Amino acid sequence: MALEGFQVLQEIQPERGRRVYLARSKGEKVVMIRVLSADAPSSDMTTALTKEASLGARLDHEAIVQTRSMILKDDMVAVVTDFLPGVSLQRLLRFAAGRDVRLPDVCAYYILERVLAALAAAHGTKGEPILHRAVAPESVIVGWDGTVKLADFGLARMRQIVGGPIATDEASTLMAPEGTRGEKLDARSDVFLAGLLAVRLLTGRTPYARFRASKAEHILAMAEGEVTPLAKTRPDMPAALREAIDTALEKDPAKRTVTAQGLLDALRSSTETGQGKAALAKLLGRWREPLEGAVTPWERRASLPDDVPEEAEGLMKPGTLALALSDERPSDGALIASGSKAPPEPWQKRDGEGEVPTEEVALKPTDPNTSLSRMGSIAPDALVMPLPAMRITMPELPTYGGPPVNVSVRPPPKQSVFSGKVLAVVLLTGALVLLGGAFILFRWLLTPPGPPPKR
Repeated sequence: MALEGFQVLQEIQPERGRRVYLARSKGEKVVMIRVLSADAPSSDMTTALTKEASLGARLDHEAIVQTRSMILKDDMVAVVTDFLPGVSLQRLLRFAAGRDVRLPDVCAYYILERVLAALAAAHGTKGEPILHRAVAPESVIVGWDGTVKLADFGLARMRQIVGGPIATDEASTLMAPEGTRGEKLDARSDVFLAGLLAVRLLTGRTPYARFRASKAEHILAMAEGEVTPLAKTRPDMPAALREAIDTALEKDPAKRTVTAQGLLDALRSSTETGQGKAALAKLLGRWREPLEGAVTPWERRASLPDDVPEEAEGLMKPGTLALALSDERPSDGALIASGSKAPPEPWQKRDGEGEVPTEEVALKPTDPNTSLSRMGSIAPDALVMPLPAMRITMPELPTYGGPPVNVSVRPPPKQSVFSGKVLAVVLLTGALVLLGGAFILFRWLLTPPGPPPKR
């Protein structure tokens, strides 16, 4: 598809979202274009969208993916942002959880520090704070060089302006308790979501994961806002940081007294994040190939439009755009270590308050210096989620993942048909036949010749 002023490199339409383009502007800068609507905007909508985009454009910070412009046409409403080649944090965390590991603390602290720095800058602008409204792993981009940026500032609000109240399917994966009740959001809502992100990074587990089988129960669990304290799941963490995160996760906004800057200060004073970028880049250096291999064949093929100019071919590897977006495949049964017993209702207390559910027990950290685990390059969700309906014109069947890593499988040795008992029976039968033949021949040789025939 041709876009005036842009050279389209890749395009894809996520299952739950509008079309997204990866394009090159006239200034040779690679940008991402998110389509919000295919209809002409009204005058009120144009005013509201322009205001929201201008707020995002004011956020000139090294840890923020900056908004560049809005496209307001009769057949398209879209927002243009910078593009950071890398992988969404959501895909990275799923990849790690599929191997039963979490990110090393040095990497987790660094990612959290970058996100909090971005939020602190946005909340600290002159006038009213600029809200993100949807802080989640899906909105964090991790560059291959270890750069971490928070993206999608104002995107949730823009979608709400274009399409009315956000539908449950289109809402962020996680919400603050007041968000589930439709109350007005403020900076404290962003802080709560940042606390949930901290839990995800530092334990490797998704908050409320055991309630995701039912959409209604998931919403109720988020409304309750009950999150297992890090003192139970990560008692080895610095106490000051644990307390700050626990305060950020207060379900009552009035008790949520810590700010994004306060969380950032607690993190910086309790941990060392200076080596985080280098450690993260080293880890991604080992994981990049299997991460790229985990992009589905549909995502790779669907991201390549037919009208890409020759001079633009090869500029971006197929699937580059998909990697930067969230993986929408469900993870039921793939990332949740649930047993046969169904979890209790969100509003009910568990038996034994000191007991941590299996789904919330912190995973072991991985080591950037060691090899990949036994699962190789297979995406965990690929085991449970079929490909979207499509017409296959290739001779080979679509497969998930690239070549397996550290997997040594040898075919069983070929076995002869005549082996074991079968061979013994065959040999015994042959011996008996030979002995019988020899006996008959011996008797025939010993028999005297009879008298000559009479004439």
